[in-house]
Amino acid sequence: MPTATGERLATRWEFRRVCELQARHVLQPDLCPCGGLLEACRIAAMGETYLMGIAPHNPNGPVANVVALHFDLATPNFLIQEDMVGDVPGRFDVVQTRLKAEKGYWLPLDEPGWGVEINEAEARKHPFEQEILEQMVFHPDGSVAEW
Repeated sequence: MPTATGERLATRWEFRRVCELQARHVLQPDLCPCGGLLEACRIAAMGETYLMGIAPHNPNGPVANVVALHFDLATPNFLIQEDMVGDVPGRFDVVQTRLKAEKGYWLPLDEPGWGVEINEAEARKHPFEQEILEQMVFHPDGSVAEW
């Protein structure tokens, strides 16, 4: 059975170890904490060398969704994209984009650039709030069970 890892790995060197050991079939870099698009491309290229697929982790907002779509379309070993669209009411109120899903697939955008504009007035209504870190559960071996 194919297995995946990587949503909590933050550097290409952590992914390198997984690749060298051929410890998984699919790598799941999160484009935000892994170092951005360029670093995610490096991780994907390394995975391709080891015949591993890429399934980016993405529990983030609509801008991250659009960035992930662009990454996915440019990644030869891309398999599937994680998506969170129903977790926060009004998730897409803070942006103007034509990002659409059809039958479980995001459709490519026709707009230039990222194809997304921030609605700053709406975004101001939703200021950043640090999540309560006490909700994270750590097992005795140090692994994280959930946020």
